[in-house]
Amino acid sequence: MNIKRLLLILLLVIFGGLLVWKFAPLALRKPPVPQAAAPGPHVPPGAVLVNINMVGFDPETIDAKVGQPLKLAFFRPNANNCAREVVFPDLGIEKKLPPGETVVVEITPQKTGPLVFECGMKMLKGQLIVR
Repeated sequence: MNIKRLLLILLLVIFGGLLVWKFAPLALRKPPVPQAAAPGPHVPPGAVLVNINMVGFDPETIDAKVGQPLKLAFFRPNANNCAREVVFPDLGIEKKLPPGETVVVEITPQKTGPLVFECGMKMLKGQLIVR
């Protein structure tokens, strides 16, 4: 065997090894398993649905009547925000908001004016306008 042929075979083996090293992990990779979609919100009759997304509470402002009970159904579809809990600072109410679950908060506003609710980090805010 001459030296040129030996070098050619050596280069082909090295090149083939590099191709296998580079592309074999792609061929062996398992396809991603699709995650089950979070169930939708379960809103009790008469409750106001409050969705929680990356930018805040939706709706951000809710009308309420003084002395009249109000049910708020908070729904956080995923964990892609900081709203791990909802806090009503003036009422001393604090409720955990697990992703994919609806959490109902029942309140009866006792005075008129704005009543703030927020996430535990105070980054996402909403309010009840009590009349």
